[in-house]
Amino acid sequence: MLRKFILLSFLLVTVFRTETAFCQQKPSYKQAEILWDTWGVPHIYAKNDESLFYAYGWAQAKNHGNLILQLYGQARGKGAEYWGEKYAQADRWVITNSIHERAAEWYGLQKPAMRKNLDAFAQGVNDYAKENPNKISADAKMALPITATDVIAHAQRVTHFVFLAPQSQVAAVERMQGDKNGSNAWAVGPSKSANGNTLLLTNPHLPWTDLYLYVEAQLVSPGVNTYGISRMGFPVLTMAFNATAGYSQTVNTNDGQDFYELTPVDGGYKWDGKVKAFETKEQLLKIKQTDGTLKEEKMVIRHSVHGPVVSVKGDKLIAMRVAGLGQSGIFEQYWDMARAKDLTEFEAAVSRLQIPMYTLMFADNKGNIFNLFNAEVPVRPLGDWKYWSGVVKGDTSATLWTKTHPYKDLPKVRNPTTGWLQNTNEPPWTATIPMVNNYKDFPSYIAPVPNMSFRTQRSVRMLMSAGKLSLDEFIQLKLSTRMELADRIAGDLIAAAEANASPEAKEAAAVLAKWDHNTDNDSKGAFLFDRFVRKWVGGTEKLNSLGTASKLFSTPWDLNDPVNTPKGIADPKAAVAALVEAAKDVKATYGRLDVPWGEVFRFRIGDVDLPGNGGPGPMGVFRTMTLGAPTDGKYVPAHGDTYVAAIEFSKPLKAKVLTSYGNASQPDSKHNNDQLPLLSEKKMRPVWFTREEAEQHLAEKTVFK
Repeated sequence: MLRKFILLSFLLVTVFRTETAFCQQKPSYKQAEILWDTWGVPHIYAKNDESLFYAYGWAQAKNHGNLILQLYGQARGKGAEYWGEKYAQADRWVITNSIHERAAEWYGLQKPAMRKNLDAFAQGVNDYAKENPNKISADAKMALPITATDVIAHAQRVTHFVFLAPQSQVAAVERMQGDKNGSNAWAVGPSKSANGNTLLLTNPHLPWTDLYLYVEAQLVSPGVNTYGISRMGFPVLTMAFNATAGYSQTVNTNDGQDFYELTPVDGGYKWDGKVKAFETKEQLLKIKQTDGTLKEEKMVIRHSVHGPVVSVKGDKLIAMRVAGLGQSGIFEQYWDMARAKDLTEFEAAVSRLQIPMYTLMFADNKGNIFNLFNAEVPVRPLGDWKYWSGVVKGDTSATLWTKTHPYKDLPKVRNPTTGWLQNTNEPPWTATIPMVNNYKDFPSYIAPVPNMSFRTQRSVRMLMSAGKLSLDEFIQLKLSTRMELADRIAGDLIAAAEANASPEAKEAAAVLAKWDHNTDNDSKGAFLFDRFVRKWVGGTEKLNSLGTASKLFSTPWDLNDPVNTPKGIADPKAAVAALVEAAKDVKATYGRLDVPWGEVFRFRIGDVDLPGNGGPGPMGVFRTMTLGAPTDGKYVPAHGDTYVAAIEFSKPLKAKVLTSYGNASQPDSKHNNDQLPLLSEKKMRPVWFTREEAEQHLAEKTVFK
C-alpha cells in the first residue's frame, strides 16, 4: 500500500512539474490557421501536429467554451465545488473511481509526441479564454486553466464511466428517457454500389445536450487530412474519414462493467474462505452552497480485489470491476484510426484495443468494408453474458477475471458476399444477413445471443431490398422515417378496431388506415399510433422493453426468419382498449386524431421552431428521434439523430453531412441552431473537403501569429 502511494505521489509530482514547466515555457503554436465555413465548421490547416492540436483546442473553446470547461471541471471531481450541489453525485462517481488520479498516470504514459499534442490542445483552450474573456461565462472560468491531464480525465470519464460503466444514479443528465444511447452505421461494398465505390454511413443517436454533443471539424497537417466529429472536449476525431478511408462507431453490447457482491466481516470481507482487508483511502468532496461557502464531505473509499465499493445497502456491499483501465492510448489510437488510408492500416490501429468498447464500421477506396465488435472483453472463468449482466459472487477467486481477450478473438466481418454491413447497437451476429459469425463459435459471455430490435430489422430490410446504391439513394435510405413496427401490427390493429362496437375505435381505425407508416412532418396517424404503442406496452418507461422477443406478438421472433418476425397482435382486445384510450387522450389534447406528426413533434432550439420528423427507435424508425417531455402539448428531441455523414470513396471523395443541432453551443453563436431547417426538410450539407472549397464558403479566418 505504501509503495503504491509513493509511486502515485511520484507520478503526480512528475506530471505537475512537466505541465508547470510547459506553461512556464509557453511554446509558440503560430503555424496554423482556421478557415471557418458558413456553418461554423473549423477547417484547420497547420504546418505541424502540435499547432494543429493547439488550434483545435482554440476552436472548441470558441464554439463550446462554457460547456467544455464545465466538463473538464467535472472530470476533476470538482463540479460541485465550482458550481454547486447538482454536480455532487457525478463528482462522487469520479472520485470513487479515481478518474483524475488515473488520468495523471495516463499522461505520464503517453508517447512524447502525443503528450506534446495534448499539452498544445489544452493551451489552445486556455489561450482562447484568456484572449476572449467576455466570451466565457464567469462560472466556466472557474475551471481555468486546464491541463492535458484534465483532457485525459474527461475522455476517461466519458468513455469508461458513462458509456462503458455508468452509474445508474449519477447526475440527471446521464439518465435519459426513451432510447438507450446508440447509433446506426452502414458500409456498402463495390458489389452493392452503383458506381463500384464503397459507401459509409456514420449516424450516432445521443442526447442533444451536455457531454453527448459532438464537434464537427476538419484537421489538416503534413500527411494528415481528416474530417469528422469529436466527442465534446476530445482533442481527436472519434468518427472520421479521409480521402481514401473512414470509419464510424456505435455503442455495442460489450459488458465491460462487472459487479461483485461482497460478504463483509470484521476486518474486511470474505475471500476464498479467509478474511481480506479492504484497501481504504479518504477523499474530500467540496460542495458549493447557495451562499458561496463550501461544505466538506469526507468520502471513505474502500477497494476490494475487484475494484471500488460502489454500493452500500445495509450489510450488502457491491464492488465494481471495469475493463480497459490499463489502456492509456485511447487518443493515440483514435488519431491513427482517422489517418488510416486502408483496411490494413486501420486494423493495425484498432488491434491495439486501447478503446474499450464500440462496434466499428469501416470502408476504404480499395473496395474493403469491415465490421468489428471492438471491446475489452474480460476472459471470464465461467458463466454466459446474462450471468455477468447481473451481480456475481465476490467472495471467491473463481469469479475474478484478470485479463482480456486479444484482438483475434473478437467477432469481425470482412468483405461479406452480401456486399453490405450494418449495426444498430445489437449484438455482433447480425452484421449482415445471412449471418457470417455463428455465436456458438465464441465464448457465451462475449455478447448476448442473436436478437434484433425493430430498428435493426428496418436497417437490414432496407439494405437487403435495395439494388445497387448511388450516394443519393444511400442517403434517401438513411433519411427514411418508416416505422417497422407499424408494418408488423397495424393491419391486425385496424381489423380488430373496425370490428369493435366502439365509435372511438372505428374512428381511430379510419385514421390509421390512411397512414403510410412514415413519421414525416405531415404524417397523419403517426402520433396516434405512437400514443397507442405507449399504452399497449404499459407506459413510455417500458418502451425499450418492446423488443422482438416481446410476448405481445402473435407470431414470435424466429432466428430462422430473423427479419420478418415477430408480427401480429397476441391479444387484439387489449390492443383495441389501448388504442381507444390513446385516441381519447389525443383528441382531448389536440382536438382531432389526425394531427400531423410535425405539428406535435418540433425541432426547437432558441428562436427556431420547425416541424420535426423521425421517430422512436424501439418502434423501428431508422431516423431515430426520442420525444422528450412535452411542453404545451409539443414534443422536442431529447435524444436521436445527432450527426449524419454519408461518404462515397470515389476519386475525388463525395460526402454529405449534417450536425442536427448545429456546431456551437455558446449562447451568442448563430451556429447553435442553424442546421435545424435542413433537418426539418430532410436535407444534408455537402462536405467542403478541399481548401479551395473551404475558402469559397469562408465566413471567418483565424490566423495564429
